[in-house]
Amino acid sequence: MKRVLTAVVLVPVLIAIIGYAPRPWFLLLVTVATVLALEEFFSLAAHSGIEVFHLVGHGSSLLLLAAFYGSATRPWLALIVLAGSCVLFFVLGLRRGGRFVTMLSGVAATMLGLLYVSVALGLLLVIQQGPTPFGPGKQWVFFLLLAVWFGDTGAYYVGRSLGKRPLAPQISPKKTWEGASGGLLGSVLAAVVSKHFLLPQVPWGQLIWLSLLLGVVSQLGDLSESALKRGAGVKDSSRLLPGHGGMLDRIDGVLFASPVLFAYLHLALGRD
Repeated sequence: MKRVLTAVVLVPVLIAIIGYAPRPWFLLLVTVATVLALEEFFSLAAHSGIEVFHLVGHGSSLLLLAAFYGSATRPWLALIVLAGSCVLFFVLGLRRGGRFVTMLSGVAATMLGLLYVSVALGLLLVIQQGPTPFGPGKQWVFFLLLAVWFGDTGAYYVGRSLGKRPLAPQISPKKTWEGASGGLLGSVLAAVVSKHFLLPQVPWGQLIWLSLLLGVVSQLGDLSESALKRGAGVKDSSRLLPGHGGMLDRIDGVLFASPVLFAYLHLALGRD
């Protein structure tokens, strides 16, 4: 019940901000999600015994989001911020005195946090900003969320009712092959809904295979985050969202699916 109530509260807010609010509101939404998810990732690193560059990592993350937000005129800026952040983390590592043994893990984990969370969510800003040959970017953001969340829902309910064969028992004992199949069916259902209400100009074939691809990578994202939690010895990334766990628990599939959709729009469709 908590899971449903949380969704009932949050979904209308997401629809309003993504579909109808001015662009800065979407930037604010992505920024809040990034700060929360990155903080949870740093917490997982700490539970795993890794000393990250906490405050500077958050600062670099905010600069990355600002770079993505202005990427229409400066597409190279995010890469410069990312490279500069890496150099900065090494410089800070040099100041750790006798704790150089923590330097490699600290720099690597902080950079991974930026790539895993900040870059993935920053790409949503790029997707949402402009038009595509098959509709405005915000429609594609909705499609991405539907593909991931319909997939999550399908996997959850099919797995609970029909799941018998474990998918990855060492990572997440409750996940099953039946649930994974239900998740892919949910992602295909998202393609059907999107074809009728969001992206009518996209050919059926492209939308179906893209939804399946997003469904697969989102499930890989879910398993990857579960492995991080397993390594850190925690059940949820936080208790932020009743019935869902933390922000990272809620968007783990989005973090893997976002780069895939970005690549499709900019390579397959040739969006500028």
